[in-house]
Amino acid sequence: MTFKYGLVGLLVIIAPCAHAQSDDEMAACVDRSDGVSSRMLDCGKTEIDKWDARLNAAYQLLLHRESGAGRAKLQAEQKAWLHHHLSETRRLASDPDAGSGAFMTSQSFELDDIAKRTRELERLGNAHRSESSQPLR
Repeated sequence: MTFKYGLVGLLVIIAPCAHAQSDDEMAACVDRSDGVSSRMLDCGKTEIDKWDARLNAAYQLLLHRESGAGRAKLQAEQKAWLHHHLSETRRLASDPDAGSGAFMTSQSFELDDIAKRTRELERLGNAHRSESSQPLR
């Protein structure tokens, strides 16, 4: 009975991550984990890697498009985001009050945060593209 509730608790922690991965992919990955935390963490790591590649592509595209003050601002914003992202991920992973769930909590934050930043950079890239394709009046 305790195992069942523990597993449900882990799934609740992982559930916010499901938006980044299709529901079917996440469910299949979690099902294959057989309730083993390290395997569930592997599911999250795979998804984080996908989002990280998207984030880097979006950032590089914006960085390539910007120059001068706009480029410096983008770099400063990314540096600040990365500092907070890494600090919070580490803080959550080392929380002594969270016990073995600390890594799950940390990974959930990491995935949600990287997905949010990626979407933000992609939105900026799309907005920049829309502005540059507008005819001059």
